[in-house]
Amino acid sequence: MFKSKSVCQYCAILFAFFLISCSYGAPEFDPYKEASPSPGEEWEPTEEEREKAFDLEELPTIQEELEADVDNMTLSQLVDIALANNPTTQIAWEDARATAAAWAEARGLYYPQISGSAGYFYARDGGSSTGGAAFDEQYGNIGLSLNYLLLDFGGREAEIDAARLALLNANWNQNQAIQNVLNEVAVNFYTYIGGKALVIADETNLEEAQTSLEAAELRLEAGVGTLPDVLQARATLAQIQLNFVEDRGDVEIFRGNLATSVGWPANTDFDVSKQVGELPLEALRDNVNDLIDIGMKNRPALAAVQASVREKEAELREAKSEFFPDISATAQVFRFWVRPDGESSEYFTNYLLGVQLQVPIFQGFTLINAVRQASAELESARASLRLQEQIVIDEIWNSYYKFRTAVQSVEAADVLLVSSIESYDASLTRFRSGVGDIIELLNAQTTLAEARAEQVQNTTDVFTSYANLINAMGTDIPSPEEVVIEEEVIINSESGGEELIYEEN
Repeated sequence: MFKSKSVCQYCAILFAFFLISCSYGAPEFDPYKEASPSPGEEWEPTEEEREKAFDLEELPTIQEELEADVDNMTLSQLVDIALANNPTTQIAWEDARATAAAWAEARGLYYPQISGSAGYFYARDGGSSTGGAAFDEQYGNIGLSLNYLLLDFGGREAEIDAARLALLNANWNQNQAIQNVLNEVAVNFYTYIGGKALVIADETNLEEAQTSLEAAELRLEAGVGTLPDVLQARATLAQIQLNFVEDRGDVEIFRGNLATSVGWPANTDFDVSKQVGELPLEALRDNVNDLIDIGMKNRPALAAVQASVREKEAELREAKSEFFPDISATAQVFRFWVRPDGESSEYFTNYLLGVQLQVPIFQGFTLINAVRQASAELESARASLRLQEQIVIDEIWNSYYKFRTAVQSVEAADVLLVSSIESYDASLTRFRSGVGDIIELLNAQTTLAEARAEQVQNTTDVFTSYANLINAMGTDIPSPEEVVIEEEVIINSESGGEELIYEEN
């Protein structure tokens, strides 16, 4: 007895050591070691996990057939590339495809549900304490069953209709995603061109600031100027140099934004053409209310929310149908066989055909609360539709007046630029002749630099606000006749500075 107990204890100890050795390192026993050891320490992944974590998708690059135009990309080329490369359109498209598959899955309710089954079993009776003989037995079955919903008082139709409307919602969202990508590429394209034009304006400002500084130094050398005049001119030159550096940095940022919207990495090396689309200014003289009417009939985002409302209506019908009984037909056929120990097999065939009525009596208040939930979701969707209508109207209204303001501002900026050039030339002449002072000259120089920046910014705003207006209306961006923006440099006879003027040919 004692020996048997010792053996059992020894076996139990060995079994415990076996479990410990097998479970060593298992997270079930020490899960915290799989996380960081303290709040202030970073988690250290294994080399395998690190490799898997940074095994990323390869980003698209410039195609070989476009390498010849890599430094002269047009907006139409970039738009075509963006529609193929931008992940936003890919995500929206795949979402629509998944929703289409879900609709097809829901339509499976129109068809009967057929399933088959088969089984094999082996049983052994070891006998009994009263002397019963042991025996073996084998048996199995194979069968086929069919179920078909005959009537559910509109529940099936409502479920399928909800899936179809979800597909419409996804399709409209894909259309909106495409238009958003088109708008993003256009806005970034024009912003990049505007940034480059601002750098050119900064270069002209630098030349004029250098001219002002040299004039101040000449007056100081001639004994008719003062050192503070020279220092003020140097400070103004330094400020313009700072603006030049910042604007050059912005150009690189704008180019990176454009590359990202196209679907390329931000560090892709490319440049754009000086060709831009001629804006149909005459077409946009329509009343803003007419443009709002167009937007209310064309904006995909609005149609998507409308489809969502109809989807929620179908889901409410489906929830209400659960209060009614279901009537379904069923049919089954099964083949059984049994082979007792030492005997031949016996076969049995069973058939079943019937109609089943299922009536909900009490479901723990789930049905009524499901209706309440569906009703609340429907009202929420209707409120979202009203909100989306307000958003569309607001975006069209704001974009329209931003565009009109930008167009009018360009005209005013042109007048301001011409006046500023004349003012600077006059101030420089007066300063050189000893009549004017440095404050007058630097003020005129600053005003001229600001006028150039205003002209560039307002011209950029014309194009970007037009793109935003088209996107807000939900219409396709037209394919206008392209015009070439040529750089005509006018040499100012008084200052020797250069002025950049854009001409449309």
